[in-house]
Amino acid sequence: MILTGKEDMRIRKTISAIRANFEEMLLEMPYEKISVKALCERAMINKTTFYRYYPTMDDLLEEVLMEYARPYAELTRGMRYPDDIEVLIHSFMTYCTQQGPLFDAILSSGAYSKIMWKLMDSMSEERDHDVKIPEGWTEEEWQLYLTHVNMSQIRIYQKWVEGGRSVPVERMVAMTVRLVCDGARIRRK
Repeated sequence: MILTGKEDMRIRKTISAIRANFEEMLLEMPYEKISVKALCERAMINKTTFYRYYPTMDDLLEEVLMEYARPYAELTRGMRYPDDIEVLIHSFMTYCTQQGPLFDAILSSGAYSKIMWKLMDSMSEERDHDVKIPEGWTEEEWQLYLTHVNMSQIRIYQKWVEGGRSVPVERMVAMTVRLVCDGARIRRK
């Protein structure tokens, strides 16, 4: 349940408790291991209260993912591949660096691969719902292009997180833009 700010204080506290505890549990264990019962015990609510706001655990997960996807879609609204590729890559990589530990875990841990793909699909769907294949491209060529661009960004971000974020953010973002756009022929400056 997305809060509007007009809810009763008890409702806001309950939703906040559910969300905070769910996110903590996601950082501690695989999604498949989180039960409604365990979440409710941790959030100090009963199961009836949980189900009042979320029909299933998947609905809660979808809400969390959409809270990442919607701001990214808004940030990049109107931009299109391949015309805006540099700005889109810069925006994606910078956005990722600002999201926090749960986002990093979803994007970088193999334990979350199904969730990561749901997140990536949500981010794409929110932003690309009206994308047209550029003139002169076949559907298959376009899919290959998008696969290269998207997978390159994700893998670079994953490696950056796995490496302890030791490369400064702006350098990592600039390198990603250059690598994805210019390929492996770039030289270190």
